[in-house]
Amino acid sequence: MRTLARTYGARGAVLRAVHEGRRAAGRFRPAPRHAVAAEMAGAHPFRVDTGRLKASTDLAGAAERGDQVVRGFHQAYRWTWRPLPADAAGWSTHPSTGHAFPSAAPWWTVPHMGAASGDIKDLWEPGRFAWVYDLVRASMVTGDARYAEDFRRRFAVWRESSPPFRGPHWSCGQETAIRAFALLYAEANLPHTPGLAETLSASGERIADALGYAVSQRNNHAISEAAGLVALGVRFRGTHPEAEEWLRRGHRWMNTLVTEQFAVDGWYVQHSFTYLRLALDQCVLAERALRSAGLRLAPAAAERIAAAVRLLLAVIHPATGHVPNHGANDGAFVHPVTLAEYRDFRPVLTAVCATWGLPLPANVRACAETLAWLGLDAPPAGPALGDGVWSGPSGWAAVRLGEAQAFIRAGEYDSRPSHLDPLQLDVRLAGREVVVDAGTFAYNGPPPWKNGLVSARIHNGPVLDGREPGVRGPRFLWYLWPEARVLRAEIRGAQAVLEAEVPGRMRRTVHVSPSAVRVVDDVQPGVAEQAEVRWLLHPDADPRSVQVEGGAETAAAAEGDPAGWYSPGYGVRLPSRTVHAGRPAREGVRIVTTMAAGGV
Repeated sequence: MRTLARTYGARGAVLRAVHEGRRAAGRFRPAPRHAVAAEMAGAHPFRVDTGRLKASTDLAGAAERGDQVVRGFHQAYRWTWRPLPADAAGWSTHPSTGHAFPSAAPWWTVPHMGAASGDIKDLWEPGRFAWVYDLVRASMVTGDARYAEDFRRRFAVWRESSPPFRGPHWSCGQETAIRAFALLYAEANLPHTPGLAETLSASGERIADALGYAVSQRNNHAISEAAGLVALGVRFRGTHPEAEEWLRRGHRWMNTLVTEQFAVDGWYVQHSFTYLRLALDQCVLAERALRSAGLRLAPAAAERIAAAVRLLLAVIHPATGHVPNHGANDGAFVHPVTLAEYRDFRPVLTAVCATWGLPLPANVRACAETLAWLGLDAPPAGPALGDGVWSGPSGWAAVRLGEAQAFIRAGEYDSRPSHLDPLQLDVRLAGREVVVDAGTFAYNGPPPWKNGLVSARIHNGPVLDGREPGVRGPRFLWYLWPEARVLRAEIRGAQAVLEAEVPGRMRRTVHVSPSAVRVVDDVQPGVAEQAEVRWLLHPDADPRSVQVEGGAETAAAAEGDPAGWYSPGYGVRLPSRTVHAGRPAREGVRIVTTMAAGGV
């Protein structure tokens, strides 16, 4: 009970109990109460200016992405092009395992987890309809009718496969909300599509009927669903009898959730930069809809969003837009109004800064296409990102000195952990990643790939006696949470120093200069028999760039062992190498690692 209370909180535990009671009794709506097909009254908030979009994007690239969809492919997790379902049965059939999910079952009875069924995220991914943005973009910049025709055809097949409130694509409110935003863009920018308004109307009812479950999770599900209610409430004002309540309820929850889920230093409740981006994208979408109705997110929420921008600017690599691959990385790219690649965070920074009038540093290039989709002016230019040290009370610190960057995570948790990563360190030298966080790869795969990259031995932090600093439960539940803390983050002369500890057990001190990083790990006497450090190299890094005093072993990734694999996107794992050093620690021990670009 303590674990459940700590995970969900008092409010969440009550909401979850109510949800499970309704599930057991079958007390959810079995079908929409209102089939609303009316056009939107007034200007559509998701309409895009064609001329501006054509002037801001790569026309050939836009057409090619649209052509890929017409040929029957979608870019799963913004990384790998995979076939789209070809018929109604395909939409409920897992693309890898062939498992057929019950397409006619009430949404609350559809199982999400099972060894035989495969990872349901792979089924949901095309159902998020990110491919619709590719068709909208290609249609608008080329004027070719076949892109809109392809959307109408594919949407009709999906609609046949997934009647409202039935089957796997209605079984998650967050998936429903993410899909709804894609459909709103299609509605606003493509010719009339039969059944589209009815599906959007049903989406609002589906989200509203079970929002309590999402809120109980204390994660991105609630932000996505609240944002969806806002947008659908605006869309159906005056035509759906529940729309005004959707708008009021979504607006209220957005203000509450943003202040609850974004810490004062910008850190996100799920301890993941990927999920932080997802939440920011949903905030942008909600604010766009709110402003069209003469409303806004509250100033307190806007300040937390601004803090998240400051956090991302502390860790971003300005030339690429990359941030550390930290925490759960589920491939989410829910607002793909850009041709930029998946790891580039400049589009979301552009969107947030332009929406709330925040300065974007001069050396972080704004995404012109994102501005065109949003119909916004470029954000004000701020001073270029330069050298500095940043940290926050949530337990993180970052440094940038020239082309050297380091990021350390050492937090005490008040929300469930993402990974077992106390003292995890990411390092970039000469502008290139050297040691990295492994990422996620898959939440539900065959051993060892059932969320197999969460353990401490996969991360770049010291491990004592081979023990994990936390205890995992089923799925995303944790019985015992790790703890660590940042002690200092400062510049001393030509160097920066980051220092963090696991209280009473070990301390890590990171010395950063523009050309090298020196890491000193001190283990206290009497706390362990053996201490070890592992460094996961980026696949492009030279193994000679990481040297441990007293010697270390370098091992290549091998099938069957998650160590040594790097996952920069969901469903993607790239073979790399780990540098590993173990030392006797009964009397205490110091392990010193030096990193330098091109070899030490």
